[in-house]
Amino acid sequence: MKKSMCAAAVAAMVGLMRPGPAAAFWINGGAREISGNQNYNGLNAYGQVGLDSFSIKPVFQSFHTGVVNTLVPTGSPNTLVPSHALNTYSLRLGYDTKLIGLGVTGGATPSVDGYSNKFGGADLVLSLTPTGGGARERINGREQASGPAQGAGLARVDLGVSAMYTSHGDHVGAAGQTLGSVARLGQTDVTGSVGVAVLGSLLSVDVTKSAYDKKPGNLTMRAPRVEDILGLSQVLQGVFPNSSTNVKFLFGGTPVIKPYVSYTRTTFMAGVPQSHGYSAGLSAELQMLEVSANWERYAQTGQVDRNYFGLGASLRF
Repeated sequence: MKKSMCAAAVAAMVGLMRPGPAAAFWINGGAREISGNQNYNGLNAYGQVGLDSFSIKPVFQSFHTGVVNTLVPTGSPNTLVPSHALNTYSLRLGYDTKLIGLGVTGGATPSVDGYSNKFGGADLVLSLTPTGGGARERINGREQASGPAQGAGLARVDLGVSAMYTSHGDHVGAAGQTLGSVARLGQTDVTGSVGVAVLGSLLSVDVTKSAYDKKPGNLTMRAPRVEDILGLSQVLQGVFPNSSTNVKFLFGGTPVIKPYVSYTRTTFMAGVPQSHGYSAGLSAELQMLEVSANWERYAQTGQVDRNYFGLGASLRF
């Protein structure tokens, strides 16, 4: 009896001392450049470091455009100069598994030509899938890769919701005058997402509703200088989004090259007509390297249609 008890104790100690499976460490990184009409030029870059299902992801976004309504006064209301590039910095802390994805995000756009913003939010995704494992790219309208490749399986459904609060600040008034103090506007964006994967093809629908703590169109400050609409390549300026819907379909019939088409409809407040964004592109996933290219046409009533082109690459290792 004593021998049996000693043997059991030794076995338990050996089990405790035996090293478990090593934590998986992974790194992602990528960048995309966007160019288009009205001297638009933008850059999106990110890096992501993960340990098993936990990750930290800093993102840098910069854009510049020569569109007239970005001009701001200097010295007197009648003296106008072109705006400078607006840079946005953000950080997401995430926990992503094959079943669930949780994340919190915060960031800011430092003051340029009187405008700045601060934002923070959270996201939740539930994945229903028979196979696959580990953190991976979710099915939605974003083009950034996240985690290992999308995985395999006959079908997968991603159900997601996210909320983001942005505080816009401006030293410049709606009429172009310099304000004595910073005027602020609070904006809350709530997004619901559904993504489906069938035999390698991906279909996603993302719907966003925006709300403001002051009535748009009746403010002393200008409309926000930075509005990043899900599904659009370019950052919008001088508008108050009301709602936006993006539908994206990625064809998965080929093992390497994956073309996609996307449509984004956005409505605005303060009497601005709705817009339509039509996009097509392709991506090539070469093990740890993914490269992509896309074209987008942005149409809005009363405005000349605009075209945008993007090139991007990301690494997973």
